Amino acid sequence: MGIEWKDAYKIGDPEVDAQHQVWFGKINDFLTATGREALTLCEMKMYQYTRVHFKHEETLMRSINYPGLSDHVSKHNELLLRLNGIAEQIANDTLDLVKWRNFLSAWLLNHIAVTDKALAAYVDIVEQKETRAAGF
Repeated sequence: MGIEWKDAYKIGDPEVDAQHQVWFGKINDFLTATGREALTLCEMKMYQYTRVHFKHEETLMRSINYPGLSDHVSKHNELLLRLNGIAEQIANDTLDLVKWRNFLSAWLLNHIAVTDKALAAYVDIVEQKETRAAGF
């Protein structure tokens, strides 16, 4: 059983929203994989895509001098460490998919609803200031 994407999870940035949808897919691929080889491959793809997505967000935050950058990056790094734990558990045959499904869905939905929406709100403020400064 996977994590279902809903339009309610959109934060208003089309690129980030599209990346979140791809990310849900990578997580769902992992959660539905069976066997060590498939789990390992899906975990690697999930981890790699997570890094791609986080790099995009972190570049955006730096470009607008986002005041929550440090905290946001810290949350990203915490998840990456947790994802490394998945790889270790697969290798040791100690993986608990139910535990990881619950963790990943809770982390992802909370991160989008709270952390990413705060970033989106700040992006809107910056864009409004730029529009006013340009005289539009």
